[in-house]
Amino acid sequence: MKSISPIPFYAQMIALLENALALLDEQGREEVLQFILSSQNEDGGFRDRGQSSDLYYSLFGLLILRALEKNGTEHTVNHLPVVTDSLLKLKLFTQRQTTLKVPGFIERCCLVLLQTELKSKKLIRFSSMVSLGRSFWKERTSINLSYRSFVLFLTLDAVLPLASIIKRPAGRMMEQTTVNEHSPCSEVAAKVFLNKMMHKENSSEVALLHSFAAPTGGFKAFNHLQRADMLSTAVALFALRYAEADLRLIKPATLDFIQSNYSAGAFLSGDDDQTEDVEYTFYGLLALGVLIG
Repeated sequence: MKSISPIPFYAQMIALLENALALLDEQGREEVLQFILSSQNEDGGFRDRGQSSDLYYSLFGLLILRALEKNGTEHTVNHLPVVTDSLLKLKLFTQRQTTLKVPGFIERCCLVLLQTELKSKKLIRFSSMVSLGRSFWKERTSINLSYRSFVLFLTLDAVLPLASIIKRPAGRMMEQTTVNEHSPCSEVAAKVFLNKMMHKENSSEVALLHSFAAPTGGFKAFNHLQRADMLSTAVALFALRYAEADLRLIKPATLDFIQSNYSAGAFLSGDDDQTEDVEYTFYGLLALGVLIG
C-alpha cells in the first residue's frame, strides 16, 4: 500500500478526487464540471437542497473544483477558464461570510477551510479560528464527540503546522468517546481515523467499521440497515485507507455500488434518493478515488 503523504488531509482528499476524475474519460469529466457549475448560485455559493447558498455545500464544491483544476492541467481538458471563474465567485462569497453569520460548529469549520484554501486575509482567518473553540464546546450535546473531534482535526490540520499541537487535546477527547455496533458508521470511521492519527491500537475499531460493509457493496449508515449509502461509504473508505486496512475483498462490490449511483456528472446518495447534489457527488468521487488510488 502506498505511504500516506504528510500533506494536510483535506489536500489528500483533493488528490483522491483527482484520482477519480482521471479514471473518467473526457466526456465524464465534462459532465462533472457542468454539474458542479450548475450547482453554484449567482452569489458564488453552492446551493443546498433548498437551493440556498451554503458553506457546507460550498466546501464540497471547492474541493471538486480544485480537483478539476489540477486534473485539467494534467489532461489538457479545456475547462480551466471556467473553473478559475467559478473559484473567484466562490472566494467573493466566502469573503462576505463572518462567524457572526455562521451559527454552527460544522459550518464554522467549513468557513475556516474555505478561507484557508482560497487564501483569505490572515486576520479574517484568525478571527474564524478563534471562534471554533467556543462553538466546539457549545455543541457538545448535539454532535457526537468523535465526529466533532474529526472535523476539528481536519480543520486544524489545514491551518496549524505542528501536529503535536493537535494531538494532545485530541488524545484527551478520544479517551472520553466510545463506539460500538449501535453507533453510526460515520462515528466509527472518525474513531478509526483518530486512533490511527494518535498511533493507538485500532484493530477492534477497524473490524467494527468493516462490519458496516453491505453484501451488495458500499457501507451502511447503521449496522441493522440493509442498504448502503454514499456518505457512509466514502467516510468509511477514507478512514480505512488512512488506517492502512485491506480493502481488496470489498473493492469489487463497492465499485459496482459507486458506479450504479453515477448520474450524468453527479453521484446519488445510494439510498433511493434520486436528488443530485454537490455533497454526494463529492462523496462518490472520494470513494472512487480511494478504491483506485
